[in-house]
Amino acid sequence: MGEGIQADTEGARGDKPPRRAGDKAPGPRRAGRRPKEKEPGIIDADLFKAIEYYFPKLSEYFKEIKDFRRADRVRYPMELLLVLCIVERILGYASGRHHDRDKAEKAFVANMARLSLCATECLPHSDTLRYFLKNCRVRELGNVPPMMFGHLLRTRRVYGLRSSAAPVNGEPSFLVAVDGVCWFTCCSPIAHSIHKTFRDGRTVYGLTALQATVVSASGIRIPLMTEFIENGGTSGYDKQDCEQKAALRLLKRLKEAFPHLRMTILMDGLHLCEAVVKACVENGWNFSITVTDSVSAFRRKAEKAMKERGHHADGDDGKTRLRRKVHWCNKVEHRFGGTTVALNVIKMETTHDRGEDVVLFYATNIFLSGKEDKALRVLDEACRARWQIEESFDSQKHHRLGLEAVLGTRGNTGQNYYLIVQIADIIRTFMLHGSLFRRLQQEETPGWAKEPVRRSMPEWYGTLSNLVERLRCSFRTVQMSDLDISGWRLECDTA
Repeated sequence: MGEGIQADTEGARGDKPPRRAGDKAPGPRRAGRRPKEKEPGIIDADLFKAIEYYFPKLSEYFKEIKDFRRADRVRYPMELLLVLCIVERILGYASGRHHDRDKAEKAFVANMARLSLCATECLPHSDTLRYFLKNCRVRELGNVPPMMFGHLLRTRRVYGLRSSAAPVNGEPSFLVAVDGVCWFTCCSPIAHSIHKTFRDGRTVYGLTALQATVVSASGIRIPLMTEFIENGGTSGYDKQDCEQKAALRLLKRLKEAFPHLRMTILMDGLHLCEAVVKACVENGWNFSITVTDSVSAFRRKAEKAMKERGHHADGDDGKTRLRRKVHWCNKVEHRFGGTTVALNVIKMETTHDRGEDVVLFYATNIFLSGKEDKALRVLDEACRARWQIEESFDSQKHHRLGLEAVLGTRGNTGQNYYLIVQIADIIRTFMLHGSLFRRLQQEETPGWAKEPVRRSMPEWYGTLSNLVERLRCSFRTVQMSDLDISGWRLECDTA
């Protein structure tokens, strides 16, 4: 029994191994790396103060919408219903049941009362929201995004988004990308839809819209105006509504809403036609339209002109770092219908690492200088910026705004839901790209930062999903602080 007992009882104590004869005594342990000081956070619900700062008249815009409900049966103000729909999208709720459960929290009710400027003791059920969107007038709700952008113009919040690469009358212009989007499809007829019949006899119905969005080199995208593509309530039409018809209606509404705004319209190949080109010229706008094989006659003529009297440049693509060849030429005349126009063309050819050849071809009325740097700037900063509207649709569909998770298809629900997503996207954009987070960080943790923090807010949250989860948790459990930010001067990151 005693033969296995360890002799050195002192060395067996604690977690240190026993020392052998001749071993050196262990010295003091090396101090570990000091943990990096973590940046303090904020009350996440305070990010909704962006509505109070950037859009203080949002509730007044909603009051201009005619209320269809009987006055003696109205329990919830219209402004409360619309702001609740918007907040629901920003918080990323995937179902009405989940939202209904959280709306019972006292902090949630108090925060909603503050944002909507409506005193309330409880919030409506999701069925009430669905009923309201079903009967609310689409055109009136569709006027809200242009009014929001108009306020940003008057307060000079978005002047940094203008591009000097596409000047109009010598002044920088806003890049307005126009593209169609289908956000809901089904096999049964639905209101305000167009349909597509396949060869096997299947018919698919879809809710479709033509969207105009202000884009910029900084990646900020602001939905500006929506024109829905629909066949109307009658069944006696000869041809369905389409993007070209909707584009003419959209361009007309843009001119009426912003008659003096300098714009450069960015469109895809479907709109390289007489009516659209003529409308842009008459409105005094720049335009850039993708050239596809559908206008083969013009493309052949442009290829010939670039070969005979055009300019070219070889170098690296600033975005993909791949080698590219760029050709451009001015005043290529072509007859579209009964109108002859002289368009400037620019073409970029590049080969990806996989060996795939990519060709980008644009027609524009922006003058392409013979100097290489100026022509390439028009290509990179203006013509190629149209792709950002595709990124905007992708963000609305897959980054917690739930564009494809329609609340319903009866009446005007589908179209009004789309407009709610656009308004929510505008507000979330200024949450992400504004300096509100850093200012709140300094106010709620005085003495932490001696100098203004220039890093963007998403760096602190890490991912957009993490931001949405924290926003949702904070909004339903913590009331927004009483900080008055009306006198603050916030910046918008347009770098």
